[in-house]
Amino acid sequence: MSSPHHTIRTTADFLQNWDSRNNFILADECIPFSFSFPSTEEIVNCLLEEKSTTAIIGQMRETGDRENIIERYRGKTLRDLEGQSFQFRYPDVTVLDRPGGIFVGFVEQVLDPWKQYLLDNDFEWDRCYALARVSGPNTCTGYHMDRSNVLFWNVRGRKHFHGFTDPDRWAPIERVSEKRAEQILPEEASEDDILTYDVGEDQLLWNHLLTPHWVDAPELTFGINFSHGGLRHKGRLCRYEEHVYELAGGNPNEKWHPETSSRAFETNGSAS
Repeated sequence: MSSPHHTIRTTADFLQNWDSRNNFILADECIPFSFSFPSTEEIVNCLLEEKSTTAIIGQMRETGDRENIIERYRGKTLRDLEGQSFQFRYPDVTVLDRPGGIFVGFVEQVLDPWKQYLLDNDFEWDRCYALARVSGPNTCTGYHMDRSNVLFWNVRGRKHFHGFTDPDRWAPIERVSEKRAEQILPEEASEDDILTYDVGEDQLLWNHLLTPHWVDAPELTFGINFSHGGLRHKGRLCRYEEHVYELAGGNPNEKWHPETSSRAFETNGSAS
């Protein structure tokens, strides 16, 4: 029996698998970027000063905690947080690509090459932006389904990315409109049903839109998530997102970061 784990290394294979249902590692010619990030300590210090940063404890695997408790961490350092469970999220990395910012050059070296790679291979999208995450040790995102195709870049540390070998069994297309609070890890799922990727440093994983998953961080980690809304290849959405658009009666991303659309990128020549 073949392993359900896959690593996609060529553009041809990516085009065949981007709209399937099982997640995969993305590597080699499919990754047209690299970046020299500052230390995780510098990133934490910056995020704790940024108004837009949100935080959760990240200890509820079954459902996930959603309360923003960032004020609990303001004024602390990474050393203060040593050994603690926490998750920090910053919603738009491009904002930190500014003179004196910690991610200077990110748009030019990472986001623009990624968008150009998609365009060069007949993709378009309604939104595409990058967000940053820092997770303390022994944290979990909680069980959920993203309303976007996500390219998860685990820059530092190690994470266990859990999903299912048959996602449609646990989250059929009829359940795409469920709210986050209604997304609960099925008690009847066995170890044989779970598909886990151990994602190491500088590895990237493609997480399909509306596939149920949860992510454990056994140690301090830092990563970037590229979120894609309305991603389509030669004009075709993936099946689940097509269903979302049909339910919405139009484009649900129309007012959600339209400045990051492929049309805006082609017009302006840059995501900035």
